[in-house]
Amino acid sequence: MEKTRVVVLKCDDYEEEKVYSLMKKGLEKIGGVEKYIGKDEKILVKPNFLYPSKREKRVTTDPSVITGMLRILNEEGFTNVKVGDSPASGTSKQALKDLDIDEHNLYGAVPALMNEEVKCVYEDGRKKTTFYLTKDVYEADAIIGLSKMKTHMLERLTGAVKNMYGLICGFRKAQGHVSYPNAVLFAKMMAALHKYTKPRFHIMDGVYAMEGNGPASGTERKMGVLLVSSDPVAIDSVFSRLVDMKPTLVPTNVWAYQAGVGTYKEDEIEVLLIDEDGENTVSFDELFKKYGCPDFDCEREKEKLNVLTLWGKLTKKVVERPVIDQNKCVKCGQCVEHCPVEGKAVTFRNGKDNTPVYNYDKCIRCYCCQEICPMHAISVKKR
Repeated sequence: MEKTRVVVLKCDDYEEEKVYSLMKKGLEKIGGVEKYIGKDEKILVKPNFLYPSKREKRVTTDPSVITGMLRILNEEGFTNVKVGDSPASGTSKQALKDLDIDEHNLYGAVPALMNEEVKCVYEDGRKKTTFYLTKDVYEADAIIGLSKMKTHMLERLTGAVKNMYGLICGFRKAQGHVSYPNAVLFAKMMAALHKYTKPRFHIMDGVYAMEGNGPASGTERKMGVLLVSSDPVAIDSVFSRLVDMKPTLVPTNVWAYQAGVGTYKEDEIEVLLIDEDGENTVSFDELFKKYGCPDFDCEREKEKLNVLTLWGKLTKKVVERPVIDQNKCVKCGQCVEHCPVEGKAVTFRNGKDNTPVYNYDKCIRCYCCQEICPMHAISVKKR
């Protein structure tokens, strides 16, 4: 059986020419853009814009990766290209502006508005899944994913698979967490979304990753790599191993594999490492020994199913939960606005001059509040 290839490119900084050259080489090593996309197809380049943010925050895909991809498409004669994401807060246009990306470095591409929804239904023979995708996604023939290497409080890690949640219209994202309120159900939905939209290939920005309280409130960690593959599960599995996590601990890996989106199995993945030592096929262990980060701040502990944990889930007495740091909170109300629970699990119960308060009996642990907090005042803690 032919293995799926993940190209790992050593990249120490975001110097534009370097990033462009490495991405171009990486794409050549998986067959080139024309292997996956026809010249007459409408292309949507989809970065990670969780919300508009400056590049130094490491919340979004770095602008050098975005413009590098647009330059490659332009030079290879792809003329019908849009670029954008549907943020949970703010707009795609504002996200591009905050990254200093404008008409002068779009290489002929057009900013996608990503604000008008189209109802789409995916059927896999057993069930139907309804998605409210943006019109730009619905009209695109081919999607290219430009993900960011980050931790995630619900799915442990967010990479190529989770990046595609941005294809759903922004104001629908919180509602989606109510429909898919735990890590497994959310991962199954993400697998179905991939089956429906069929992204052609992915590039992961791991030059600087985010560890800890990701995907927006963590801290930067230099990983020094770019990852390229047509298989989003394989690329996320390489990311997992680089931070010393078993790929099977990431629900999106497991359920996307079950759905046939890609593979997390190491004997089915070929890792091609390109660095100062040349181009070499390496094992996962060899890659980790050379560029792995064993102290990367992420949740590696496997959930234990026993009487105590089951009791905790039922009673909510022993459970992870979002907590607001009153010293950081500016009472902007973003957490309240984006809480998807009917009647709100976090409110200004004590007035808008005071820090919002949680009703943990209502909280579904989707962590939308933690993701969206602009002041990084919310973290997830075990009670």
